[in-house]
Amino acid sequence: MDRQTLKAAAVLVCALAWAGCNGGAREPVRLDLTGVEPTADVSDLAAVLDEAVDAAGRVVPQRLAKVSARLDAQLRRMALAGPTSRPELFPTYGDRWAFWYNARAGWSIKLAELAGFPRRVPPAAMRARQFDLDGRKLSLEGIDEILLAEARRTGDFRLAACAPGVTVDCASLPKTPCAAADFAARMDEALSRLVLDERRFVLAVDERQVRVPPMLWDCRDLVAREYRRRTGSGDASFTTALSVHLSRLARRRLAQGIGYVAVGAALRGELVLPGRKVFMPGKVGRVELP
Repeated sequence: MDRQTLKAAAVLVCALAWAGCNGGAREPVRLDLTGVEPTADVSDLAAVLDEAVDAAGRVVPQRLAKVSARLDAQLRRMALAGPTSRPELFPTYGDRWAFWYNARAGWSIKLAELAGFPRRVPPAAMRARQFDLDGRKLSLEGIDEILLAEARRTGDFRLAACAPGVTVDCASLPKTPCAAADFAARMDEALSRLVLDERRFVLAVDERQVRVPPMLWDCRDLVAREYRRRTGSGDASFTTALSVHLSRLARRRLAQGIGYVAVGAALRGELVLPGRKVFMPGKVGRVELP
């Protein structure tokens, strides 16, 4: 059996194990909400992101273990208090959408923790598993539908494109919770970081393709519409239309794909985790392996 076949078999075994241990992720995550006070406080999430997320926006499982109880405490509060269940706690537009970003970040980390942080999970399983949020049962897929609906209503595609999570299929995790005051600026920054992320936003040289993450690809018509509104110009390629929203560094990377065809990436379900660090001959310090 060659290495590629062995790798495929290992992925299948992991997928079967995930399905077996989690009932195909059909069982919702149950939280004990006894004594929980509804509040918009995100101090526990702040502690989790600060401790367990590295500078590249990746969750570090060993660090998360130190603050796992605080993550649970945050998710219990979010289960009862959200823009629908307690609108008085989220009075502004920024308050409401910061909630959904923070909830997606927190639950993405929690679902990966419950799965045991495998390198790959069946995408539909992780996205479809339900949990308590905003006074109802939701899932990551449900949060994404809320974000996409608002993006289409307002034309602001960044709302959906920059939704954070632990997999390559969405934007990277933040180091601090989103807040109403800086929500728009945070989305701008997250969009550029997404384009600069080689695992999430792929320039496939051999195929001459730009492989666009699913949520951003779902917004491609909005990207084109916003480009026409800004420039008064007619048709433009997806990469040209996207480039006007990016930092100089992100535009430079996007320019490497000039002439490439933009395509939507399939959901991959790969968790973006730090690699194992080893000492390599001729290298200073330890080198991180993929």
